[in-house]
Amino acid sequence: MISVAGRTRGTVVLALGSVICVLTCCGVLDLVGKANDRQDRRAARAALGGYLTRVEDGDYLAAYQQLCSDVLEDYPETEHVAFLRQQRAFVSYAIGDPTESSGIDGTYLAFPVSLTYVDGSADEIGLVVGLQTDGPKVCDSESWRSGS
Repeated sequence: MISVAGRTRGTVVLALGSVICVLTCCGVLDLVGKANDRQDRRAARAALGGYLTRVEDGDYLAAYQQLCSDVLEDYPETEHVAFLRQQRAFVSYAIGDPTESSGIDGTYLAFPVSLTYVDGSADEIGLVVGLQTDGPKVCDSESWRSGS
């Protein structure tokens, strides 16, 4: 026969076990979320680096194909090529740490990018990467650039 004290002790142990299980699950979910966030940031940085390398090399068609859907809606390739040709040609770049913004349109990472030109001068511009379902895409056009 189980006593009342034994049942109470068992209930307390079961309740504590449940609390520990919930806290452990929350911790695991938090770690998974942080890992996904780091992975998204790495992928966005890599996409932006690939885009900038294509622009630096003058491969504007490949750069255009990396643009986010928000830019592509009413932005033909010829306009993008003309936009890129109006920019000063750079010889190197450095990508800074992004800031994140989320909204109804999705999640975007805004990166500060330092561009170094042939004459040794440098500028910092802002470029945005959209985290889209088909991978990160660069949002680069006159209306998206900041800091230039």
